[in-house]
Amino acid sequence: MVLNAELDALFGANGYEPRSNWAPSVSPVTYAVQNTGGLSCTWGNDDAPVAGIPNPAYDELTVQVLPDATAAQIELHVGDHPLDDAQPFGDSSGTTCFANARLCTSNIVVGDAWIDVFLQGVNVADPASDADVLALTSPLLSAVAVRISAAAASNTAPAVAPVAARTDCQTILPAATVQSVFQTAELPVHSTYHSGGWGVMTGAATLAGVTRCIVGPAGSDASLANLELLPHGAWAFDPAQVQSAVWKNHEAVSVAGVTEPAYLLCPIGTVSACAVDFIVGDDWVRLGTFINGQRPVSDADRGQVLELAGHVASALE
Repeated sequence: MVLNAELDALFGANGYEPRSNWAPSVSPVTYAVQNTGGLSCTWGNDDAPVAGIPNPAYDELTVQVLPDATAAQIELHVGDHPLDDAQPFGDSSGTTCFANARLCTSNIVVGDAWIDVFLQGVNVADPASDADVLALTSPLLSAVAVRISAAAASNTAPAVAPVAARTDCQTILPAATVQSVFQTAELPVHSTYHSGGWGVMTGAATLAGVTRCIVGPAGSDASLANLELLPHGAWAFDPAQVQSAVWKNHEAVSVAGVTEPAYLLCPIGTVSACAVDFIVGDDWVRLGTFINGQRPVSDADRGQVLELAGHVASALE
């Protein structure tokens, strides 16, 4: 889909190979595209920003495709990225570029295929304008649109029938349990949440029935715990996925009541969030906890997320 010469034009000389996973951001939501029969490929490095702090060394090109997107799904996203480019790609498109961050986001419609492109780390000379960044990325966007129009977008993972997200967050992730594990005096409140915006990833998450729950103190934007569940997503833990290094940044751990290996991302000493990924039945569950950014991750944080994961696994059985 993307040629080495095109990657060189974007990022400078590099040896990036395509991969169907993106280790810094692997999650049930990012894998929902494959679960719905779509295509998701990434090129780049592992210098991902941490705790929202930009990293100038970070390069990423991600192309995601829903091959049979409906007009209604696309229409939901038009409000965020109007399909009115001066230089349209495919049948219609909407592209936004930012010179200060050296990134672009683009939505392209080709027939029934909905293409979402994200790229960061564009190798444009200073000083640069948003138009300069768009000019450098336009050849790639045009090429991707042409190639998708000439070949059906598909992935090695078979598509599953659309399913509805669960609505019983209070059962899966009870606020009282979260309060007990985190020993918080302030009673948490419970809600479902959405990832914001509307793109191929969020559209696929809706079709795949991704359940998302969040628990946090009343009147606060902070969360004590959040959960994502991808129905029929256990394939992400298959040996082939493990060997492809999808979990290379994670630590293999055990979760009470779960027979298969789980994977923990909770780096002690860093100011970041903690998350553990595990399988219940045929579903992929990610349980995350948010460290408020005021202190580094400790052993206690690891213990809390694993303890809470055991409660979640029991509730899902």
